[in-house]
Amino acid sequence: MVTRVSEEKIVADAETARALETETRTHLEDAGIDPNTVLDKECSYRALLDAGVDESVAERLRRRFSLPWSFETDGDLGRRSDEVRGLDEAERAWIAASEDEEWQAFDGPSIQITIGREKPAERPWPRPTPVTAVAGVGPDDAETLAEGGITSAERLATINASEVADVLELDVRHVRMWRHSARTLLE
Repeated sequence: MVTRVSEEKIVADAETARALETETRTHLEDAGIDPNTVLDKECSYRALLDAGVDESVAERLRRRFSLPWSFETDGDLGRRSDEVRGLDEAERAWIAASEDEEWQAFDGPSIQITIGREKPAERPWPRPTPVTAVAGVGPDDAETLAEGGITSAERLATINASEVADVLELDVRHVRMWRHSARTLLE
């Protein structure tokens, strides 16, 4: 089995790909850290630094083996925001402010907003005339017409009687009579 570590370097197997250079292994052993804990990702970047591993070596190991920053999360966010390079002051302040969960709380002060719009005294347009106000249209007929979207006398006055009769399976003569009565009612 061949494992490709990078475009220019091919190693014989995965175990060789995980091997540490002797200098790095020596740094870890001098700090009292078993190199296999780094290979198995059981050691964090902060643990390497706390054990006395040189920062450049710890950084290289963190990147190469994708080591976690730290296994401890309490109070770590503020310290990380100070140590992470490339953050501007606003980003550092945001990280420091979001260190605890209080920034997500909804129980802070709230502002009541009122809209300065008056309710009109009258409707801007008249209410539609119910289809049952049309002569000859009973409650059952109104229900059938409503299935076709005809719920007002105004709409009934503008329909195509043949199409409505076909779609709703009604007698076309009744639909024409209702349409005529609706037009008369609205005049």
